[in-house]
Amino acid sequence: MLVHKWEKLLGISQLRTELPSSGRRGRPLAHVSGIVNLLDEVELTTGPGRCPVSRTAEEEEEEEEAAAVVDQVDSIPGPKLTIEAISRQAIDSMMSSTAAFNPADMTVNGVRMRPVPRSMRKSLVLPAEPTAPENEWLYLSNLDRVVTATFSSVIHFYENAVTAERTFQQVIDGLKRSLSRVLVDFYPFAGRLEVGTDGLINLHCNDAGAVFVEAAVGVELAEVGGPQAMHVLSGLEVARLGKGPLYIPDQLTPMPTLVVQVTRFKCGAIAVATNWHHNVADGSSGVHFIKSWAEVATGQPLSLVPIHNRMLLKPRTPLNPSLVQGYSTKSAHNLNQVDLHSVHKFSGATQPPVIRSFALDAQTVRQLKSQACGAACEQDAAQRSQTFTSAESISGHLWQSMTRARRHADEASDLDRQTLSKYFMFVDGRKKLDMPAGYFGNVVCSACAVSTEEEILRNPVSYAAGLVRAACRSITADYFRSLIDWVEVQGTAPSKSEHVNSVGRDVASTFWTTFPLYEIEFGFGRPIWAARNSPPRPLIDGIAMMPSPQGQGNMVALINLHADRMERMQKDPQFSSVFVADAL
Repeated sequence: MLVHKWEKLLGISQLRTELPSSGRRGRPLAHVSGIVNLLDEVELTTGPGRCPVSRTAEEEEEEEEAAAVVDQVDSIPGPKLTIEAISRQAIDSMMSSTAAFNPADMTVNGVRMRPVPRSMRKSLVLPAEPTAPENEWLYLSNLDRVVTATFSSVIHFYENAVTAERTFQQVIDGLKRSLSRVLVDFYPFAGRLEVGTDGLINLHCNDAGAVFVEAAVGVELAEVGGPQAMHVLSGLEVARLGKGPLYIPDQLTPMPTLVVQVTRFKCGAIAVATNWHHNVADGSSGVHFIKSWAEVATGQPLSLVPIHNRMLLKPRTPLNPSLVQGYSTKSAHNLNQVDLHSVHKFSGATQPPVIRSFALDAQTVRQLKSQACGAACEQDAAQRSQTFTSAESISGHLWQSMTRARRHADEASDLDRQTLSKYFMFVDGRKKLDMPAGYFGNVVCSACAVSTEEEILRNPVSYAAGLVRAACRSITADYFRSLIDWVEVQGTAPSKSEHVNSVGRDVASTFWTTFPLYEIEFGFGRPIWAARNSPPRPLIDGIAMMPSPQGQGNMVALINLHADRMERMQKDPQFSSVFVADAL
């Protein structure tokens, strides 16, 4: 039997032989103190006997060189840990890694956020009550299978969460207790994605636990530029799930579905980063979970109970995939192996991608809608009675701006003029499909607008906005059902939206402006900033429109673009007159 380095260090290889490698949950243990503090000693208590495992000085030195991260199985008040919770799967998910996490990599805006010594801990938080046996395996719908196998990430910042009256440990304990309780209703987030013998991935709701990381950094929030997207604080690196951005289980390694990291800053502010696997939930369901977690943390009942019946999205009989466009089973590249050289080869970009935030106030949104409508009315009398939505107007404006930023001044050949650009917008299907409130899972697909870069730049913004409108309106209930059927026809082939195959001339957008990100209170006030927290993507430009801390109607745009193109766009008066940089 292969013994990992961590297992030798912890004596886990012996523990493996004493625990069952299969079976659902096993019998509850009378008491488990957990796997605690790798930096000192591991102590496992199983009833009256104890089995302390000490380490040599050489082993301690070897571990400190790898990473100062503490791992433990949490035994917070409430749930009793079981043999299954510390069996082979649970220990594998905690200890296995393609590379050790290096805290020195935690840098934002050039400021290194070195963790306070011995402050970084990783644990598994289990549901407060066991999941019912009939819910052990959750069928993934074809809409779950067709999304990109990555983690969706959100980050919330709270001022003065840690005070003289409320310690960081009290904050952590409260968040863990409430997480344990909310996982009873949201049990898919305590499970593992596993590959079955048929080659399909399904969700094993085995109560293996959510990965929970806690850390403290020796800088104030203001020193790194204030609240903003900080993927280095997501917890995904510490969780050791692989390189990313794709996180796909294999036959030997199940994939956790929820990773949380809570980080304390020197000033008393904290960041709560929540990451859920996209194959389990879309943005709407993910935010539903976070809001429910906050409700439990503040002693409130759930305002919306989740519904886990994914058979509501089963394929039709007979199958009819005829409406599907913009999806493929082909892979143009491996997202986990993309480097700057391949990016330059595909798209001509010379610098790595960055994500920057820009403010868009309510008055400017109204002006964009008016401008788009005015231009449309001049061109087409039939559109005079229609107005573009905020999303369509913003999309048209940004599609133009990002296209201009991609093109150099000397790009004037006929070939350059005919370069195609696609604009993908993710469309929610809950209302179209009449899904019940609280449905938990994926009910999204991507609409795709296509044009040449010359046409996008030569025409007024209404042209691009009109293409986006037409693409989104083509996504009907019948289209969603056709997509479900299309995925069924593909079998085990890796079905995906074609935006995954982009090679640098396309834009992917998502609008979360109606999501209640600023209603999420864990007991220490409203968040001062909240947004998606994904890392920069190299092969497709990206737009994520977020609600603003300034209130309804105001927005924050998170824009993913290569640094050289971002600089050109920010110097573009048509862009800078609308979007205000560094909206924190």
